[in-house]
Amino acid sequence: MCGIAGILTFDGFPVREEEIYSLSAALAHRGRDSAAYFLGGASNGGFSAYPGIALGHRRLSIIDLSPESSQPMRSQNSAASIVYNGELYNYLELRSELISAGFRFKTDSDTEVILAAYDAWGEECLNRFNGMFAFAIWDEANQSLFCARDPIGIKPFYYSLTDTRFSFASESQALVAGKTKALDSTAVACYFMSMYVPRHLSIFAGVSKLLPGHSMKVTRQGQVSINKYWNMPEVKFRHPSLYDAASELTDLLDKAVKAQLRSDVPVGVLLSGGFDSGMILASAARTGLPLHTYSVGFDDGIQASELPIARDMAARYGSIHHERVISGSEIIGFLDSALGNMSEPVADSAIVPTYCLSGMAAEDGIKVLLTGAGGDEVFAGYSRYVASSLERKLLFTLPRLIRSVIGRTLCTKWLLGARLTHPALDMLVYAGGSPSLAKRFFQNNSDFRRFLDGLVKGVFPAPIYQQAPLYEHMSFDLQVYLPDLLLMTLDQLTMAHTIEGRVPLLDIELIKASYSLSPELHASPTKSTTRNLMREMAVSRVDPRTFSARKQGFSGPVLYWIAQNRAVFKEVIMAAREIPEIRGWPIEELWKSGERNQTPVWAKDMFTLYCFSRWYYAHD
Repeated sequence: MCGIAGILTFDGFPVREEEIYSLSAALAHRGRDSAAYFLGGASNGGFSAYPGIALGHRRLSIIDLSPESSQPMRSQNSAASIVYNGELYNYLELRSELISAGFRFKTDSDTEVILAAYDAWGEECLNRFNGMFAFAIWDEANQSLFCARDPIGIKPFYYSLTDTRFSFASESQALVAGKTKALDSTAVACYFMSMYVPRHLSIFAGVSKLLPGHSMKVTRQGQVSINKYWNMPEVKFRHPSLYDAASELTDLLDKAVKAQLRSDVPVGVLLSGGFDSGMILASAARTGLPLHTYSVGFDDGIQASELPIARDMAARYGSIHHERVISGSEIIGFLDSALGNMSEPVADSAIVPTYCLSGMAAEDGIKVLLTGAGGDEVFAGYSRYVASSLERKLLFTLPRLIRSVIGRTLCTKWLLGARLTHPALDMLVYAGGSPSLAKRFFQNNSDFRRFLDGLVKGVFPAPIYQQAPLYEHMSFDLQVYLPDLLLMTLDQLTMAHTIEGRVPLLDIELIKASYSLSPELHASPTKSTTRNLMREMAVSRVDPRTFSARKQGFSGPVLYWIAQNRAVFKEVIMAAREIPEIRGWPIEELWKSGERNQTPVWAKDMFTLYCFSRWYYAHD
């Protein structure tokens, strides 16, 4: 885990040393073990004869801690150089294959394996990688940058492209540091719609994300090409028994966890009382490696605590366990610090415990944390996938064509009609966000409907209509909700404490195997039970109470937090009146509308406003 940065000019004008230094320095928290940069030009050490290229790197040493593995790194076999953020879990296997092909290595790092793989197979090397990564390779022979992001988007890659230069970094705020910060109006509206900024959009105007599973080639002449190199394989569904499917995926999970435990530094696990983190701990314990586990609870007295389950799981598997109960009076400090460390605003209450537990792990010297992120998207764990209520049962019972016809006739019911017409919007709205606040960016229902249609056509991934409805919903979350909210949050809040977050449930082989199974093995949209297959896998591995516990994860009691910190929430929300993008909103009226009779919907809206306001002023 590291921070990467780079600048490529198109006009031949040299990159100044202070430019790449400043861009890299903005990522200092991502890697404190070493910092370096390459500067092009014949007089700068021979990295490149072209003076308009520079690469920067901040290192967090995880594998091969020696100085020889520092970056930027030059290939031994060609004139290529790399900056890389992530971990390649099959690097040992690829290294052996490359050695058999005649390559020689001077380090034990996965960075050098990626460089050699590029030398051997060119851009096709991406199809051989199993891991989480974002990297840029300067190809001196072709005078071009080759950039790529892992298939699921576990690692971030932000970039800025103008007529004269291309710049990239691990965090969007690095690309606008020291400049007047203008926000992207569409991204701001999307934030209020969904509580995060989706897909290629970035909150900062002029900054974009390279999408998961995509690569990008940029030449010194300014020619840019973007290629989608990874898709979920199209296969006929397999129909094994539930037992056989569970055995197969359990073996793949054990293999993934073992590979992701490869590290030359201490490792921990973020542990809730749910299936996903419990299964990861069970698999990790089988390796016999010493593990630390970290769990969190809240003092609201209303939300069910998962601490007892987590505590007993830690005792069962012999981990060194740490837990923390966060009081209502502490929330503001954790929340504000978390938002200050985010490149993009996020209104997910889970940022509080994620930031708190990452800090605890850092104090214990932990540099790698395994988490259960992705389990719901891979094993059908969300209630929005199934008939969790009478309304959703009726919704999923209706054929797609009928749903669409009904949706298009509900012109006055702007949101309901859009959700019936576009399953992706239904997934987006059900997951969170404040559509009523997002609507305030538009003059009327027609304008807002056009905005929603624009999201479907220009932002969201194209739906695969031949796909089973369950997998269509899961695929949307796998491509949008997961990378742009959950994984972005995990990356930024663990890196705020210079820790690498790993996600074994998002192993590519595990995902492909799961999505190749008959969807009924996971869940039926017309029934209320989720994650049938994971439940079978977990029978002998997790605490029995997990099977009946209400799904909670690391989500916090927002309504209680606001009640405990009413004055601070009101002050920060009122300050939002001066933010240009939402100036003119009746903020005080919105606050007063639920101040006396507080409801979860009102609390969600106020939390969304608070997070945006606090994030904005922290980055102003």
